[in-house]
Amino acid sequence: MVEDNAVIALDLSWRIEHLGHTVVGVAESADEAIPGILDTLPDCVLIDIMLRGDSDGIHVAEEITRRSPRPFAFLTAYSEAGIVERAGKTNPIAYLVKPVKDYDLLRVIKLVREATGEGPGSDQ
Repeated sequence: MVEDNAVIALDLSWRIEHLGHTVVGVAESADEAIPGILDTLPDCVLIDIMLRGDSDGIHVAEEITRRSPRPFAFLTAYSEAGIVERAGKTNPIAYLVKPVKDYDLLRVIKLVREATGEGPGSDQ
C-alpha cells in the first residue's frame, strides 16, 4: 500500500487483514514505494494518487507497470478531471474513494482475483 497518511494506512491495513488478506508493506512516498513493490511483488497495490514529495501515486503506477506489471487500485479523495484523466491512462483495476468502505475493498480483491485467474470461472 502506498499511503502518506499514517492513520489511513493503519486503518486500511487493519481492515484488509481483518478481511482475511495480508498487507506486505506500507510506503509513504513514491521513492519508498517503488523499490518496496519491486522487492515484494504483491498481488495488488493500493496507491494514493496524491502523495507528499516530488512524485505522486500516478508516477508509482507508471513505474510498476513499466518494470513489473501487477494489478493496482488508486486511493483518492479527489475527483479533479485532470487528475482522473491522467490516472486513467495507467489502467488501474479500480478507484477507491476515501473514506474507503469494506465492500469496496472486497470488490477490489474480487477484481484482482479475477484478473490474476483466481476468481470465478478460472481453472485454478
